[in-house]
Amino acid sequence: MRWSKFLRAGTHGALGMSLFVCMGGSVHANPFSQGAQASLHAAAFESGSGFDADESSAAVTSKLGPDERQALLAKSAPEITPWLEVTVKSGDSLSRVFERVGLPARELMALLALGDTVAPLKRLRPGDTLELRKTTDGRLAELRFELDAIKTLSITRSGVESEAGAGALNAQIVRLQTQTRQLTARGTVEGSLSRSLAKAGVPAAVSAQLAHIYRYRANLSRQMHAGDRFSIVYEAEYANGERVATGPVVAASITTDGRNLKAFRAVNEDGETRYYDAEGRAYEPSLSRHPVNYSRISSPYNPDRLHPILHIRRPHWGVDMAAPRGTPIHAAGDGVVKFVGRRHGYGRIVQLSHFDGYSTRYGHMYQFADGLKRGDHVKKGQVIGYVGATGEATGPHLHYEVRLNGRPHNPLTMKLPDGHPLPKSRLAAYTSRIQPLIAALDDVPNMSQTLVASSAGARHGCTQASTVNATFALTPHNLQRSHSLADLFCVVSSDSNA
Repeated sequence: MRWSKFLRAGTHGALGMSLFVCMGGSVHANPFSQGAQASLHAAAFESGSGFDADESSAAVTSKLGPDERQALLAKSAPEITPWLEVTVKSGDSLSRVFERVGLPARELMALLALGDTVAPLKRLRPGDTLELRKTTDGRLAELRFELDAIKTLSITRSGVESEAGAGALNAQIVRLQTQTRQLTARGTVEGSLSRSLAKAGVPAAVSAQLAHIYRYRANLSRQMHAGDRFSIVYEAEYANGERVATGPVVAASITTDGRNLKAFRAVNEDGETRYYDAEGRAYEPSLSRHPVNYSRISSPYNPDRLHPILHIRRPHWGVDMAAPRGTPIHAAGDGVVKFVGRRHGYGRIVQLSHFDGYSTRYGHMYQFADGLKRGDHVKKGQVIGYVGATGEATGPHLHYEVRLNGRPHNPLTMKLPDGHPLPKSRLAAYTSRIQPLIAALDDVPNMSQTLVASSAGARHGCTQASTVNATFALTPHNLQRSHSLADLFCVVSSDSNA
């Protein structure tokens, strides 16, 4: 009876038995050798400190030593399988991934019930990687999905290593502890701008941002020539002295065709981040020409197009932008949802009404943004859906239309309405804040509040280029309260005479 009572003290009977034998290991070097079990039984249950048959499990475990209780806890907790890395294949959904690794549908439903935090798992793409492990009874124990170089979606099950047993799933975004630095690169164009930026140590992602910022003022891939100049201030994230990610462009200067175009990142009165010139005028218009990150124009605006499916001539009042299925589609401007649903030809379509008679249409969507409905107010850049091939479409793309007072216009060539400038109430503070940035972009000699770094410090903070001018300048006045390296510009020059 005493033996039976002791076994029930564990969370699982079988594990309790194995624990009983293992705990006796302190009596014999090899508890599984011949005759060892009988000796263990006698040592554990026939000693003077035996267990009463009527004692509760808690009372039994209270008589164990600290090491024995720890062993009991470890043995009675559900075991977890090793980490499994799963690569998402074409056509996969999270449901299919769970089925492939042997997780039942109830585990998928429990995960999806965690809400918006796990929304990225609903839009998996081929090549994405999930890391997961299970409990031995087939439940999800942990799942990790890297969102970017800094953030990881982490899903864990409470209690999997406790005596009480497995509990509910929990989800959180885990952020790598990083330090933000502002780096400045400058140089002269030799060949193409992209090649010159790369030579100056500018990451490709920052080069792409630069082209995006200037897209309404200049075509950097075509208008930049040998001898033109550039300067960029951008953010980068560092962890343990290594750069792990690049952030937004803070300021930029392009000199071409006798013009100098400066752009500065600022927050407007609505809390939105935009780029402005030195006078506070918005760099981009109120409507975007490119509401999706597309690879090519698969069909241009054409009032007399031969339809690729119907083989008849009829107007094509928009621009088709080819992109992979599931690519996010953004609202071209602030507006109100006038229609969300299906329409013949367009397939799944969203129509937005903007200001001064402007409206936009987004056709052939794969799916709409969660919860989007008629009457919703949307902000410029907000995700409203995802690229698909619904309706009359030969492949995944966005059909994008811009209309003024109901009349269609070519989104790529029409004059777009100007963006909103910074209000006069914010202009003075903005002008003051950008002065150190202007000095950094123009490489002003003997700039105030400049510190010269040693080569050792520059090696950790600076992006490598052909020659490095390791100069650290303090950021604008609103950050000057903190004088850590996170608030410094690391100025990198590709000029030979720097």
